[in-house]
Amino acid sequence: MSDGVNHSGLAFHHFGLAVKRPDQAFLYLVTLGYRKGATCWDPLQGVNLAMMHHADMPDVEVIWPGDQPSPIDNLIKGGKALIYHQCYTSADPAASIAVLRELGLDVIEISPPKPAVLFDGLEVSFYSVARVGVIEIIRGEPVVHLAAAK
Repeated sequence: MSDGVNHSGLAFHHFGLAVKRPDQAFLYLVTLGYRKGATCWDPLQGVNLAMMHHADMPDVEVIWPGDQPSPIDNLIKGGKALIYHQCYTSADPAASIAVLRELGLDVIEISPPKPAVLFDGLEVSFYSVARVGVIEIIRGEPVVHLAAAK
C-alpha cells in the first residue's frame, strides 16, 4: 500500500505531552509561537488538559494530573515530561482500526471510547500499536477554541 493514499481514514490531530505541572511546558510552547486553546479537567480521563495551537506546527495537548491518581502517573514519575501519544481523527474509528489490523499491525485497545470534555463531548479512545506507540482516536472533527489574546 505504498501508493501515497491514506487508506486508514485517520487524519493527524495532535501530539500528547504528559507533564507533572504545566507551567514550564506552557512557557516553552508560547515561546515557540503557540497559543493556548481550550483547557479543562476531564473527570472521565482523570487528567487536566490544555490544547496548544500553532499556525505552522502540529498542535500539542498538554496533559497533567489532578489531585487523584491518573493514567499518566507512571509516565511523569520524577518530574519527567514525555510526548506519549499521537492523536488522529476518524469518522469511523472501528473501521480505521480494522484497516490497521488487516495490515498485520498488532492493535490493542487501552481505553474504550468515551466522551472527552476537551473536544466538546466527541468520543476518544486509546490504542497501543506494537512498535508504533500509543495512539488516540477522536470520533469526528473537534472545533478549535482559542483563548483570548492578552
